[in-house]
Amino acid sequence: MNWQTFSQVAFAFRVTPALLVQGVLYATLIGLLGGLFPALRAARLPVVAGLREP
Repeated sequence: MNWQTFSQVAFAFRVTPALLVQGVLYATLIGLLGGLFPALRAARLPVVAGLREP
């Protein structure tokens, strides 16, 4: 820590292919979990009732 300017030392981020794959997998998992319950609810409704609901 630089006590004169209160700034930290700069450091470099390394984005590796493994990190990219891990990020895509986490995003896919979160998307599937987030869409699962609305999809199950919509699948239980009759088509006409589902189209009429706002």
